[in-house]
Amino acid sequence: MNQESVASMSLKVIGVILIISSLVDYVLLAIPFQPGSREWQIAYAAQIVERGIIPLVGIAFLVTGFWMDRSEGGGVANRNPFQDLRFWAFVLSTILGVVFLVVFPLHLNNVRLQRADALQQIREQASQTEGQVLSQLANENVENEITQRRTAIGEQIRQLISNPDQLNEALQSPDVPQQEKDLLEQFQQNPQALDQFLNQQFSSDNLRTQQLTQIRSRQQELESQTKTRLTKLAVQTGISSLLLSVAYSIIGWTGLKSMGSAGGGRRKSMGR
Repeated sequence: MNQESVASMSLKVIGVILIISSLVDYVLLAIPFQPGSREWQIAYAAQIVERGIIPLVGIAFLVTGFWMDRSEGGGVANRNPFQDLRFWAFVLSTILGVVFLVVFPLHLNNVRLQRADALQQIREQASQTEGQVLSQLANENVENEITQRRTAIGEQIRQLISNPDQLNEALQSPDVPQQEKDLLEQFQQNPQALDQFLNQQFSSDNLRTQQLTQIRSRQQELESQTKTRLTKLAVQTGISSLLLSVAYSIIGWTGLKSMGSAGGGRRKSMGR
C-alpha cells in the first residue's frame, strides 16, 4: 500500500469516526429527553449547533479520501450507490441541512418566548418587592424606628459641631467625603439646617422614594442583562444554525447530484 492509499484510508477512517462520534454525542445530549420543555429545546439547540461543525468536517474528510482513491485510478465505478459510504454521507448531510434549517426559526421563537417570560418574572418580583416595602413603611414600629434613628443621628451631629476640635479633625480627615464636610460646615453655621436635613432624610416619604428607586434601578439592570444575554444566544445560535444548514444542504445535494450523474454516465457507457 503506497502513501497515497494510506492517506486516503486515514482520511476516510477519521471522517467516519467524526461522523459517528458526533451523532452519538447528539443522542446523549438529548438525555433526559424533554421535548415539551422550552428550556430543554433552547439548551439542546445551542449544544448541537455548537458541535455542528464536527460532522461537516467528518464528511469533508470522507469525501476527500474517496476523491484521492479516484484520482489514483482506484475508483468505485461499479459499486451500488447504497453500498457507497459517500452516498450515505451525502444523505446525512442533506438531513442535517434540513435539521439545522428547522432549528433556526424554532430556536429564535423559543428565545423570544423565554425572554418575554423572564422579563415578566422580573417585573412581578419587582412589583412584589415594592409592595413589601410599602407595607413595611406603613408599619408603626418602622415609623418609630425611623424616629429613633433620626434622633440618635441628630444628637451625634450636634455633639460633633459643638466640639471644635472634633469638628476640625473631621473636616481635615481624608476619610470623610467632601459632601459630608460641606454639610457639617453648613450645620455649624446654621443649626436649624440640621433639623431640616434630618426631617428630609428620615421621613417616610423620602425612605419610600429611596427604596422604590433602588428596586426600579435593580429591575432595569436585570431586564437589560436578560435582554443582552438572550439576544446574544438567539443571534449566535440562530446565525450559526442557518450557516450550517446552508453548508450541509449544498454538500448533500451537490454530492447526491454528482453521484447520480456519474451513475447515469456509467449506465450509458455500459449500454453502448
